[in-house]
Amino acid sequence: MNSDVPSNETSQPSIILCVDDELNILKALWRLFHSKKYKVLLASSGAKGLELLAKEPIDLIISDMRMPEMDGAEFLSRAFQQNPNTIRIMLTGYADLQSTIVAVNSGRIFSYCTKPWDDEELKILVKNALEQKRLREDHERLTRLIHQKNKQLKALNESLEVKVEQRTQELSNTLQKLDHANSTLKKQYTESVKAFSRIIEMRPGIKSGHSKFIAEHAQYVGQKMLLGDEAIRDLVYAGLLLQIGKMTLPEELLTKPFHNLTSQQKLNYQQHANEAVYLLKGLSQLEGAVILIQHQYEHFNGSGTPGRLIAKKIPLGSRILAVVRDYIRCLEGSMTGQVMPASKAREHLQNFCIKIYDPEVVEVFLDYLDKSAAVNNRPVIEIPLMKLRAGMEIEDISYEGRIYLKNCIIDENKLKNVLSLWTKGGVSPLIRIRLGQDAVAP
Repeated sequence: MNSDVPSNETSQPSIILCVDDELNILKALWRLFHSKKYKVLLASSGAKGLELLAKEPIDLIISDMRMPEMDGAEFLSRAFQQNPNTIRIMLTGYADLQSTIVAVNSGRIFSYCTKPWDDEELKILVKNALEQKRLREDHERLTRLIHQKNKQLKALNESLEVKVEQRTQELSNTLQKLDHANSTLKKQYTESVKAFSRIIEMRPGIKSGHSKFIAEHAQYVGQKMLLGDEAIRDLVYAGLLLQIGKMTLPEELLTKPFHNLTSQQKLNYQQHANEAVYLLKGLSQLEGAVILIQHQYEHFNGSGTPGRLIAKKIPLGSRILAVVRDYIRCLEGSMTGQVMPASKAREHLQNFCIKIYDPEVVEVFLDYLDKSAAVNNRPVIEIPLMKLRAGMEIEDISYEGRIYLKNCIIDENKLKNVLSLWTKGGVSPLIRIRLGQDAVAP
């Protein structure tokens, strides 16, 4: 590359305007700079130079200081006003050096060169001037570009903020819908389990209303013992389905009091906990509940079944279910064959603490019974019409939203009247009975 070529060359040659009233000076300048890299324009006066400046995109001006009518200082000053981006160089003699320095300072002239000039020095001066011009233009271009990009970035950020806010709101709405759908699905699943529980209890020999009672009371105990939401859900499902395995048992094992069974019969009876594992296999939402059902007959001292687990190694949910389950079995008579008052059922739990039951669970459960509004802690359970019997103590019987019977012992006549409600209307009444002393087990 030649030394006179600007380092930041472009595809277009730089345009140099030479202004001097002496023709030989103009020719000398033309010969010096005329090349593929430079386009040289000549003007014999300041006025003609301004005319060319108005027509052409001049990059650099070389002007003599001494010219008639308009000297170089005035011409370059007016050239600056007309096109401030043009680089301006003045040619001057030694006699005019002082006035040239003043013109350089006041007229924003890039530099000056004394006559006669040295060709190489002048070429280097022009090269450096054009390089500086291009550097300045690159700087201005980059500054504009940065400013433009900053504006675009600012607009993009503002747009992104709006979009992020919109997407966040959309996501929030979607999550709310999913939460609602999930909540609805869970509620529907729980209702399905409750309905299945009622179907299980329709089999003769399986106690009606027990599953709901066990699930509700186990849930309270679990909450007091700080179980998490998922563990509470498993506990409730396990309570509702606690008796499902009994559907595989013969009627003899279902109708005899537990204490009247032989040792082998007791083991066969308790096997219903393992049968539940097979009946509920493959239902992923019930996996946690199945484990609790399976270990409901483990004893706190390790003498239970099926794993002979001891103390805290028994799942807490199973320990809770065992306490609530046996309390209601004592009240309705399936433990000993005799209906127990609430006080005797409580004594049973306390007497078998540590041996069968977790003492802490028993304490929490009995504390709950003490605070319960139930009369003498005798539980109220729902039973289907087909299991209503004379001698049962009625809490209330409602039909189509209205109370039909309340707080009475049902006799044969009342039983016939209740059955006639279903016969006439085809709608089963809601029956709630109270378990405990002198009540007939459903």
